[in-house]
Amino acid sequence: MKKKLLVLLMAAQMLPAAMKAQTPTLVLHHADGKTSEVELYTMPRIQMTANKMIISVQGTKQEFDKSDVVRFTYKGIATGINAVKPETRYRVDEDHVTFYGISSADRISVHNTGGVQMPVRLTSDGSDAVLSLAQLPKGIYLVTINGRTLKFIRP
Repeated sequence: MKKKLLVLLMAAQMLPAAMKAQTPTLVLHHADGKTSEVELYTMPRIQMTANKMIISVQGTKQEFDKSDVVRFTYKGIATGINAVKPETRYRVDEDHVTFYGISSADRISVHNTGGVQMPVRLTSDGSDAVLSLAQLPKGIYLVTINGRTLKFIRP
């Protein structure tokens, strides 16, 4: 009986620490390398003025110079976002379009302005993809890469 009570008391002491680790928190990163944290359950009010960041929580106010706050992040919040790809850069030449930062795993389709999907040949070296335009007539085309659409003109 005493053992069970002791185990129960130990578990109860560890519970607040475990809950605190998962509490959604705003983290301010300062120029000197230090951080400040505000737990979001306190419903902080954040104001930005010309040169200050003001955080008000339950009657207390913290002011930070904007020049001192390098960035702010969140911890304890799951967004479901694994990675954000940078914007697609490309270059159109006479008979091909080169897409930078595109791999062979990316989904690419080409449509004319009438909505017809065009047969194209795509080659990739791992980090860039080259789309051959040799079989396309001159005109305006829409290229969709992983849900992003770009417009280009076949000269």
